Amino acid sequence: MRECILGNFRRRLLGVLKTDNDLQRPTVLESLIKRHISIVHLAEQHISMDITQGIREVLLSEAFPGPVSSLHLFEKPTDQHTGLATESVCNWYIENIIKDVSGAGILFVPIHKCFRSTRPVGGYFAESVTDLRELQAFVRIFGGYGVDRLDRMLKEHTDALLNCIDTSLRSNRDVIEAVATSLHAGDRIEREASVKQIVDLETGIGFCVQAGLALAFDQLLAEASGAILEEGAPLIHSLLDGVVKHLPDGVPEKEEIRRMRTVANTVGVNNHDSVWVRSILEEVGGASDGSWGLLPYLFATFMTSNIWSTTAFNVDTEGFSNNIHCLARCISAVIAGSEFARLEREHQHRQSLTNGHASDRMDPELSSHMSAEASIKSTLQLFVKLSADIIQDSWSETHRSSLETHVPYAILRSVYSQYYADTQSTPLAILNTSLITPHPRGGDSPQYYGHESGYFEGSSSHSQEHLYEADIGSLRSMDNKQRNDYSASRSRVKSVEGSTSGSTGPSPLPRFAVSRSGPLAYK
Repeated sequence: MRECILGNFRRRLLGVLKTDNDLQRPTVLESLIKRHISIVHLAEQHISMDITQGIREVLLSEAFPGPVSSLHLFEKPTDQHTGLATESVCNWYIENIIKDVSGAGILFVPIHKCFRSTRPVGGYFAESVTDLRELQAFVRIFGGYGVDRLDRMLKEHTDALLNCIDTSLRSNRDVIEAVATSLHAGDRIEREASVKQIVDLETGIGFCVQAGLALAFDQLLAEASGAILEEGAPLIHSLLDGVVKHLPDGVPEKEEIRRMRTVANTVGVNNHDSVWVRSILEEVGGASDGSWGLLPYLFATFMTSNIWSTTAFNVDTEGFSNNIHCLARCISAVIAGSEFARLEREHQHRQSLTNGHASDRMDPELSSHMSAEASIKSTLQLFVKLSADIIQDSWSETHRSSLETHVPYAILRSVYSQYYADTQSTPLAILNTSLITPHPRGGDSPQYYGHESGYFEGSSSHSQEHLYEADIGSLRSMDNKQRNDYSASRSRVKSVEGSTSGSTGPSPLPRFAVSRSGPLAYK
């Protein structure tokens, strides 16, 4: 009877993992498992057998079927297999979220910390299985075994993408060197001609975006694991959080320190992205070619891509419509990870040249963390400088008049005239003086200048009040000096209005709320 009950539980567990080839929500799966276990507990009150222990064995075998002895090893065998349930769920996440084989248009949504489907493909929506609540349920069901397996699969996928970056650097080395020379020489014509010779530039950008997507997913998984660890073992979580802040940094890194940093990274208490990419490069011996020194130049050429003209920023998601925001994440992590790998490779090379006595002759700065941090910052600064040069050159032909339709001059004039027309302070100093001409207000009929602009249209008074109340709230957060200037100016205005109208006049807030400049309405 015991084997029959356990066999039924195993079949039901595997049967509810997916619904019509789509993944069951982990929270729903967790509730179904708890319901089945409660039924088992009820049955145990009437039969003399330990079924709960059998349920644990089934869950363990579906999450980790390997030998128990391998659990004590930090380095897991590469050919070690996981349980059928864990393998099925992890494969679904990789294929449908990371690789998006179904074409659902998966986007990473930073503000909500989840992934979202832009097209209704199949019977699932990505946000229903990728937010922190669902990933925490995944961790509770499959434990650290499931987390390790999914993390390993994400690393394998990212490793393949890093190999594509390596291939691009090697195959385009001569062209990228020409780009670097023209950038430093300021030769725009030569630079543009060289950039056009780079093979598969758009494809390389796509690979980097996919790598950034994998980085984002793994960090969400680490945050979910950390939340479960803090809930179940708060002392261990606190210990890891405290220890990782005091780990000595150096190049090369000791094995014990590397292990501790890796463990901390899996529970989200470390600088996730750079440590994760660094561990991948160390495992596979990546970034070993001299062409990786051209990495910032290759990344800078991404600014010439047409991908920037086909995307749009969404304020509701704090991301772009084609996941291009994941590109920055990839660039930062790959530059940091490759610099660490390069410094460690140089250390090993010098040590081999001195027959193991490199510590006596080597520059001590090379082995310090400060040199690694300085090298990373220097490389990132070089990338930013080169990218800025390319962007400025490409935008220099854009006439200013083509950008003015996107600048909310009308609302800025309204804010300025309402609050600072009678003061000597000019907190809105970012505005060009030719665009704003403050006029003193006399009597009880304030003047507004928002209607002079044709870029914005009026709307209902309700929407005006809603918008202006939000603007008023932001203006109230200005420094004390500006508020004092404003209070003094309002007192003077009220005295003038009182002398002409016989009353104190309307408060500044209602007058601001009915400004004729209207809410923003971009064309």
